[in-house]
Amino acid sequence: MAEATFMKPVIDAQDVKTEPVTLNYTAEVRQMMHGFGDHSEPLIETAKIIEEVVLNQMRAIIRKACEVADMRESQVVSAEDFLFLLRKDKIKLQRLVNYLKLKDFKTSMYKSLETDTLDPLTDLHKTEDTSKLPYIKFLKHIDNTGELLNDKDLVDHVKHKRCTRMEMMTRKMDETRYLEFSKARSVSFANKNRHKFSDWIGSSGDFTISKSGYTVLGYLAYETVAQIIDLAFLVRQDQNKIQGDAIDRLRLNYPNPVTYKPYQYTKPVMTKPLTPAEVNEALRRYWSPQLEMTGPFHSWTLKKPHMKFLTC
Repeated sequence: MAEATFMKPVIDAQDVKTEPVTLNYTAEVRQMMHGFGDHSEPLIETAKIIEEVVLNQMRAIIRKACEVADMRESQVVSAEDFLFLLRKDKIKLQRLVNYLKLKDFKTSMYKSLETDTLDPLTDLHKTEDTSKLPYIKFLKHIDNTGELLNDKDLVDHVKHKRCTRMEMMTRKMDETRYLEFSKARSVSFANKNRHKFSDWIGSSGDFTISKSGYTVLGYLAYETVAQIIDLAFLVRQDQNKIQGDAIDRLRLNYPNPVTYKPYQYTKPVMTKPLTPAEVNEALRRYWSPQLEMTGPFHSWTLKKPHMKFLTC
């Protein structure tokens, strides 16, 4: 009896249904979390919560920037529209302006190196003259009191606390761990792949975001992650606080930057991964109506029209 032969069914390529690939920044957010002080292997669940919050915040900020662009009768959202949203917080505005200045400085230096026409004295003098930059002109145009660009008396305590935390983390790192930490510090949202960032936030509509606008938006997304990590560490600090102990700060990894002494922290810092509960509690506190000026008079049954931004 002849053996039966079975023919494999021919499957048409059109019949195969492929699920759409969803864009996400979970891996990048985990690296950013480590760069801002979290464990070298942050929890995926925590990173997903932070990623969702960043996405919602960026979409809300874009809507606000579109309203600003509409007021000046423009269909293109530029960096100036995002700067306008930051005008009420001088510290965050100056932090963004310093970032843009550093980015322009690096771009000009790279161009000089590529053309082999680098004159240290001449080019340095050109890069220091920032009065002709578009965003500086815009800030001068809307600044009636001269306070927006006056950063001599501003002290960025949040930035200083971050630097102190980074210094404590890297004090006892070996070369391998320090290289991993440095790599995590250089991760951003729209540094190399702007198209992925625009597809992720879904910025399709009647308005178009310019290249400079995406630069500022990527920075705001990065700062949102940093702000959430800062708030989560404050929650952990409250959980580990020893009530009634006068030298409690010496046992914690969150020293006062003013009284910080490196010799007091000789042991390596052991950081546990931030948990979803800590992040959720940090966001709950930040968005709590009781923290506002009219908080005690708010009704818990009434919902706010929108949650306040973490970076604006």
